[in-house]
Amino acid sequence: MDEVALPLHGGCFCGGVRYRVAGAPLMAHVCHCHLCQKRSGSAFSVMVLVRTEDLTVEGALRTSRRTTGRGREVDDSACPDCGAYLLACAPSAAEYTTLRAGTLDDASWVNPIAQVWVESAIPWAVIPGVQHADPEKFDYYALGEAWRAGAPAFR
Repeated sequence: MDEVALPLHGGCFCGGVRYRVAGAPLMAHVCHCHLCQKRSGSAFSVMVLVRTEDLTVEGALRTSRRTTGRGREVDDSACPDCGAYLLACAPSAAEYTTLRAGTLDDASWVNPIAQVWVESAIPWAVIPGVQHADPEKFDYYALGEAWRAGAPAFR
């Protein structure tokens, strides 16, 4: 896919929460940590990083704070009715929000640049050809630049 139309749209399973992203995403990556496995009910989570200022959410969210494996606090937000986790934001980096790619109406363009917490991965779920990134040295800026270099044009 060479071009993706903005804004991007997404929402929860029941439709009680909808969101809109007006600007181009900054990066996509995969997380294999046990918490993502539990929250998603799957082998991993696919995340899309966006600027918080580009995100508009309609509907109520239930937000809970957790501490990551790196000791960082993150606020996870879900639909209070269907329980679908939609987004996460670290208070220490409130200018950025991570969306769960599966909540996008069209995620066909999402191609992760890296996968983290690979040591926690279910062995068959490690994605061939996607680099392993050390969660202790995860460089959002460098990975984001590399991702954007190969990402579709967002217009």
